[in-house]
Amino acid sequence: MKKRAMLLVVLAVVLLMAGCSGFDATKYVRGALNNIYLGDPAEYMELVDVTEEEAAEEYEQGIEVEADFFLQYYGIGEVSDEVYRQIVEMYKEIYKQSKFEVQEAVKNGDDYNVEVLISPIDVIVNSEDDISTAVDEFVTSADPADYPDDLSLNDALARLVIGVIDQNMPDLGWLEQKSVIVKVEKDDAGYYGLSDDAVSQLDQDMIAY
Repeated sequence: MKKRAMLLVVLAVVLLMAGCSGFDATKYVRGALNNIYLGDPAEYMELVDVTEEEAAEEYEQGIEVEADFFLQYYGIGEVSDEVYRQIVEMYKEIYKQSKFEVQEAVKNGDDYNVEVLISPIDVIVNSEDDISTAVDEFVTSADPADYPDDLSLNDALARLVIGVIDQNMPDLGWLEQKSVIVKVEKDDAGYYGLSDDAVSQLDQDMIAY
């Protein structure tokens, strides 16, 4: 299963700050997604009271959540800081290829529904067979003496998976477009923000696993 609540915990501050005066829900959703997935804060900062440094930090936090999910997904335990940064940099390259189209918002009472058309990135799901083969070969040929502790073994496995995905980057493509309805809700104080599950819904499909 893809990550769900993890992303919401990390990115909550990104999504709860948008003034209601002259509010443009379509622009808000597009700006938030550009910052989260592409690291482009320009449109987001027009609507949300954050600095460029704060927006960049939110982008980094989102990438780190993806890196944490990578370790969980592949059953890899704690890795060194160096290898963790390699995972982060890999996801930055993948997320540069994010494809999404934000449609015009539809008013729904005090709230808005915004359709987002996502083209899931396929590089990881298409690497599964190669990763499985590489891991099998590693298990068969590895000398336990070369991996005196769990950290060294985890680093080796993570590097192996990263290496396979990196090799397949030139063939990166996208799966069939999917539609996700994002809710932009108005709170009791009159401020708009994405619903609690909005980013989680989008994140399920941005990268195919």
